Amino acid sequence: MRVLLLMRGAPGVGKSTFIKEHGLEQYTLSADNIRLLCQSPVLTKTGTTEISNKNDREVWKLLFQILTTRMERGEFVVIDATNSKTKEMTRYKEMADTYRYRIYCVDFTSVPIEECKRRNQTREQFRIVSDEVIENMYSRFKTQAVPKSIKVISPEDLDSIWYKPIDLSSYKRIHHIGDIHGCNTALQEYLRDGLHDDELYIFTGDYIDRGVENVEVLTYLSTLLDKKNVIFLEGNHERWLWYWAHGGTGRSPEFEKVTRPQLEKAGLDPKMVRMFYRRLGQCVYYKYQDKTVLVTHGGLSNVPQNLTMLATEQMIKGVGNYEDYMDVVESFEQMTSPSIYQIFGHRNPGGLPIQISPRCFDLEGGVEFGGELRAVVLDEEGFHPCSVKNHVFRNPEEAAVKSYTKEELSVIDFIDQLRHSKYVNEKKFGPISSFNFTKDAFYDKKWNQQTIKARGLFIDTVNGRIAARAYEKFFNLNERAETKLDMLQFRLKFPVTAYVKENGFLGLVSYDAEKDDFFISSKSTPEGPYAGFMRDVFLNTVQHPDELKEYIKENGVTFVFECIDPVNDPHIIKYDAPKVVLLDVVKNQIDFDKLPYSHLAQFEKFGFEIKRKAAVLNSWSEFYDWYTEVSSEDYLYEGKEIEGFVVEDSAGFMFKMKLHYYNFWKHMRSVANAMFRFGHYRYTGSLTTPLANEFHDFLKKISSNEDHPADIIALRDLFYSSRGE
Repeated sequence: MRVLLLMRGAPGVGKSTFIKEHGLEQYTLSADNIRLLCQSPVLTKTGTTEISNKNDREVWKLLFQILTTRMERGEFVVIDATNSKTKEMTRYKEMADTYRYRIYCVDFTSVPIEECKRRNQTREQFRIVSDEVIENMYSRFKTQAVPKSIKVISPEDLDSIWYKPIDLSSYKRIHHIGDIHGCNTALQEYLRDGLHDDELYIFTGDYIDRGVENVEVLTYLSTLLDKKNVIFLEGNHERWLWYWAHGGTGRSPEFEKVTRPQLEKAGLDPKMVRMFYRRLGQCVYYKYQDKTVLVTHGGLSNVPQNLTMLATEQMIKGVGNYEDYMDVVESFEQMTSPSIYQIFGHRNPGGLPIQISPRCFDLEGGVEFGGELRAVVLDEEGFHPCSVKNHVFRNPEEAAVKSYTKEELSVIDFIDQLRHSKYVNEKKFGPISSFNFTKDAFYDKKWNQQTIKARGLFIDTVNGRIAARAYEKFFNLNERAETKLDMLQFRLKFPVTAYVKENGFLGLVSYDAEKDDFFISSKSTPEGPYAGFMRDVFLNTVQHPDELKEYIKENGVTFVFECIDPVNDPHIIKYDAPKVVLLDVVKNQIDFDKLPYSHLAQFEKFGFEIKRKAAVLNSWSEFYDWYTEVSSEDYLYEGKEIEGFVVEDSAGFMFKMKLHYYNFWKHMRSVANAMFRFGHYRYTGSLTTPLANEFHDFLKKISSNEDHPADIIALRDLFYSSRGE
């Protein structure tokens, strides 16, 4: 929790002993210990050793750097120093204001000076200071006061600062209201009878973002700030409010592009927002009759003996990773007594009901995507889950802050748009031009109507027709807002189909009217080595080529293939022979459209392999169970390693899922490339598994050998062979 505990007293007075006796060592920043980090004990003129204070400028710089890092996470921190100067303590106050900390000062100055001198002589020899130092320190304590904003306590009163369960049994009911996310209509529906003075209302955080009524939510909640029967907890989205209210900017595209303009357009007063933010707590831990209840935003796996010592960041984001919530719940059920309950929001990727275990409740209901505002009411009869369906929301595509929309365009107008975009490259091949998004578009995420379509797009610019085209740009799981796991729960239209993603490169086959022949190309060019590989593999595979050419010509389509060429273009996954796999048949038009998967079987007669359907998932729970299965490190598809899956919902929305094996060896490929090029790999910190480090050692042994294999598949085979596998 956001508590800063300062020790105050002369050297030898007993501060460090007090810290040790109360189990505070792991939370403590000690000025003397940092001095010892900067310089070991020095020999004095009298032949003894002592801790030098000549490096104190660097010592305090380092201490405050570490303190800042801890305070940013909302950690409980103890400062073991003399804290004899008002100026020093004022600096702590300034930091506390920035990070919303409460400061306590444990005051040891009442210890008699003679007792302090006696204790000083019992310390380790190099920690002993002169009597003169102690006398000067006691003199300073008389004139240097502790700032009024810092609460001074005696060592005997330490227990008074700890967060303890409060008894709320006097309330008739306690309402726990989950993530609101800018959905005021649903909130008002839940509170349609108003707030009752004999009932308590606990809001669990995430009041803004993604919804369309952010201003209304904040305006309404600000009217409740003076009510004693309302408690606000802090969610992870409130940090953006803090940045904005203090004149800064955050790192959230959603807040900066959508929420912030809404707040500023409405003329919302940053001062009001700052007042609201100051009311945000980190948790509520209370007793209600025979029940004890812990309420946080993110969810905990246990109730620590002292909640004060738990970092605020864990209360807000929850324990573990976002998707670990059920592991957290299971641990909580096992590690806490049967009378302790937990209520949280923030995460629910599995789309589970409010009561997800006998003693745990999840208030994340996807209200911002047309889900439900969730709540749990506790009264003398027990817990009562309830929810309100939200009918005022943006669809997930809008919530993803996309900058592109669909327009009716002629091909000529579309060509003009492409040519005027600095994020689209054009390459000319006679009358046909290839249009592909630039590297800057990719790295700067400049996705709009032009860049999203400029991917494997070939246009006859003379005659104004689409000559060939592949897919529009689509993204990996969790790469974009619309492919985040928590958004997919509301974005996907079921049933959802997963197809095996082959590990090759994209090849296109369309019709060349000028040559009355196939138009064969890679994603970006009909020339060059990859187009050549594609042409060779395709022509060696295709049966009844004239019939296929006629079909393509008459129907104005492009056959989109994954081209596998293990000889000329080995990737990550091992294949025995070259082949082309038909992915889809795409219509040659501006707006993306393709034949249904059921139609692809008719093209098997041409000798092509058709992409494999791996799974059909009819609900979010089915999808999430499947996702959990395929995400495991040891997952095999039909006993084999594969790159991953392309997932497509019933509305045509697509995203990619890369599997652990593929991602691991893709990383190892970059390691190998660096080793062979430079003789070493700089980023060894990324080698986080025994296998990765073993492979790195293997590369070091062979990197000087000019005969080493060039591709990762051959390297991997050689590596496993060296292990006797």
